[in-house]
Amino acid sequence: MWDTIRVPAPDQARSYYEAAWWRGSTFLDDLDDLARSRADHPAIVAYEAGSHARTLTYGELAAAVERFAGALVRLGVGRGDVVVLYLPNRWMLTPLYLACGRIGAVPSPVIPVLGGRELAFVLTESKAKVCITVDTFRDADYAARLAEVAPDSLEHRVVIGDAAPTGALSFGEVFGDGAPGAGTAAGASDPATWPSPVGPDDPALLIYTSGTTGLMKGVVHSHNTLYAAVRTVSDPHRLTADDVVSIPNYMTHMAGATYAGFTPVLLGATCVMQDTNTDMELLLDLVERHGITWAYASPSYLTNLLDAQRGKPRDTSSLKRIVSGSAPVQPDLIAQVRDVFDVPLHTLWGMTENGAVTVTHPEDPEGWGAHSDGRSMPWMQVRIATIDDVDADIDADAGTGAGRLLVRGASQCLGYLNQRELYDGWVDADGWFDTGDLARDDGRGGIRITGRRSDLITRATGQKVSTLEVETVLLRHPSIADVALVGYPDPAVPGTDLVCAVVVPAGSPPTLQELHDHLRSEQMAAVLWPDRVQFVWELPKNALGKVLRQPLRRRLEIAHSARP
Repeated sequence: MWDTIRVPAPDQARSYYEAAWWRGSTFLDDLDDLARSRADHPAIVAYEAGSHARTLTYGELAAAVERFAGALVRLGVGRGDVVVLYLPNRWMLTPLYLACGRIGAVPSPVIPVLGGRELAFVLTESKAKVCITVDTFRDADYAARLAEVAPDSLEHRVVIGDAAPTGALSFGEVFGDGAPGAGTAAGASDPATWPSPVGPDDPALLIYTSGTTGLMKGVVHSHNTLYAAVRTVSDPHRLTADDVVSIPNYMTHMAGATYAGFTPVLLGATCVMQDTNTDMELLLDLVERHGITWAYASPSYLTNLLDAQRGKPRDTSSLKRIVSGSAPVQPDLIAQVRDVFDVPLHTLWGMTENGAVTVTHPEDPEGWGAHSDGRSMPWMQVRIATIDDVDADIDADAGTGAGRLLVRGASQCLGYLNQRELYDGWVDADGWFDTGDLARDDGRGGIRITGRRSDLITRATGQKVSTLEVETVLLRHPSIADVALVGYPDPAVPGTDLVCAVVVPAGSPPTLQELHDHLRSEQMAAVLWPDRVQFVWELPKNALGKVLRQPLRRRLEIAHSARP
């Protein structure tokens, strides 16, 4: 299946190497170096359910990677096999990412807010051999969910916690608990017999993202594309081995994997992580307790972080800067961060397909994030192309001078697994990838995102809602003749959206609760469910039968603004 990805042309790869944008080593080599030079320096400080769970030094992290790699080999995982990680922010994630690479396997993280339907798709589409999850998290039974949807192709289910009720393998028994000197059956595995480690240009991360085609897309990255993505932020922000970073967003999301997983290993820095990732009171305690210097948080997290600090101020003087992205950042938020934390709020733009591409820099004018989503580093190029006249259903707020944002360069992914034609359709003959987002020039060599794809809704958390995917499931409801999902303003976090189902009823109009019950029965993740329902006699469509969402969105915006 890996023959469906798009490998860079030899001359293109050569130019990346010559410019030192790519390298001949991997994050595994970085870890080996750190295990020798900074063996006693903390790599991971992990909190579970609000309490300190474990601290791993770089020496201990390297040992855990070897132990986990041996366990995977004993489970029959080999080169090119996929290991799905359906986990909240637990300390095991970074060593599991690297352990897969140690034996040439490919980790595929799945954020825990996704449900059984999405998990089943990933397991089936990737032909995953092993899936690792927790027993329960936030009152949800993840082990039971995995057992219910696991395809026949999945050979092993591994559960952190109580594995017995679902007949899964116990993580502790198979992998050991990761404590220094802890015994495990995996220790008997001889590394000399293991598959060869992943190379810098081999598939090294498979991460699924919502798509506008109605199907999730399996984005494939190598260690080199991840290396370029990491440096897009670490270089201009001058992060070093002395930094302590924290990212409350899920580590199974592209941003979390990049900044909480791979960035510290590249730099030899420390990552402070929490599985109760929406607990901003705890995050503030961790800033004060561990001297966090750099944090990334999407707008909804950031809004709650500000409220928590105002309610109970902590000593956050260690913070040097905060970065936000994944969803639109409003100018007022930048001013609030300066007022409350006395640090700059930087903005960035990127996608699962390429990690961070643009970011505001320390030398930019104060508050520049209110006007810009930053500029790219030399290894990524951005271009703003004219909007195609036939694409009538674009964001109404795109503005003068806006165009489609195109990108290319060293952090661009290797394509979509098993969807080569889909990926090729977004890349032109010169290698420019059409992001589908709308942007304009910010006047200082960067970009400002001005619009969104009309068929992809962004919540305040940064979670993308694929309208076509949800609509396809809703159309199976007997009371729905036609439906379109449309974003409308989220009053809690300006610039982001909630989700409305605009329904043409088939008989008696369904209630919002009935829609939720239907989506629950289809095992669709709750984060994708609509927040309200509206009814119309018919949906506006163009001559080709495509639903025009902008008229519906404008109607919802007018209704929203008219509320007292």
